[in-house]
Amino acid sequence: MDHFTSSLLPKIQIEQIASLENEDDLHSLSEALEASIIAGYHCKWTKPPPRHLVENYFKSVLLVSEKLLFTARLDGNITGICEVTTPPKQKDSSLIAATIDIFAVAPYASNTGVEERLLSKMEHTVSQLGFPIINVIIDETQKKLFQFYLQNEYQHWATHPYYQKIDGQIVKGLLLYKSFLNTSSS
Repeated sequence: MDHFTSSLLPKIQIEQIASLENEDDLHSLSEALEASIIAGYHCKWTKPPPRHLVENYFKSVLLVSEKLLFTARLDGNITGICEVTTPPKQKDSSLIAATIDIFAVAPYASNTGVEERLLSKMEHTVSQLGFPIINVIIDETQKKLFQFYLQNEYQHWATHPYYQKIDGQIVKGLLLYKSFLNTSSS
């Protein structure tokens, strides 16, 4: 690849963030989430909440020690978000699995590699922290996100028949997991 071609490729950065002191980042994070919700590529909301609630939500996430927040930047702007919860240390029986709470990528960043790199960084970090299982539950309307998880080796192991209500309709929940346990016998 020559210099001209490589300079045309989008620059992707994935990072785990510990603070949101930069107002531009907070706005960019909120905008990316709102865009992904509108496009139907999210993990928590069906309609964008008011901006101040989204901003307060992300500020509070960073106050919880069991929460990890990852962002994807495309050419410097936050376009992807992954929020993960790890089990509390006092619950020693559940110290095996982390749970994806939010995985959202703005539609203008799809097909750039942002999704895969964001997921990969989160998986690597969570695995390095000692959590070899990652769980996620999404509602059945999230077809694109469901396919994305399946393509990335998540296993659909159960369906909750009455997961939540969206626009007055009961929808199913799809439960998935990915294991990094070495299950081969020696």
